[in-house]
Amino acid sequence: MTTSPTDGQDEVALVRRHLKLDHMNQLQIEQLAEVFGTEPGVVKVVVRKHWLDIDYDAAVLTLDRVIALLEAYGGELSHDWWTAFKAHWYRRREEKLRARLAQDDESSSGEP
Repeated sequence: MTTSPTDGQDEVALVRRHLKLDHMNQLQIEQLAEVFGTEPGVVKVVVRKHWLDIDYDAAVLTLDRVIALLEAYGGELSHDWWTAFKAHWYRRREEKLRARLAQDDESSSGEP
């Protein structure tokens, strides 16, 4: 399933994640795609048998929330080393991005 971009957001910190999934049947995949389609910050989601491709605003949504939703529908990230490496890297990039956005907000508001 694919959703269309959201409109009306001022500052979007768009990130794209490509994650390998384990332990999901077709019904779970369809339910997950519907849930992600309504999640705030999600711009685009494609869920296939063993893959989740998701674009979202990292200022609104986090990888940990994505994983929590995935697990709530009976799935999980693959346990292979590459997926674990990417997940760790994605988390670090999101932390840095949110820190930079917070710093930009402080500097634009004029507060020291």
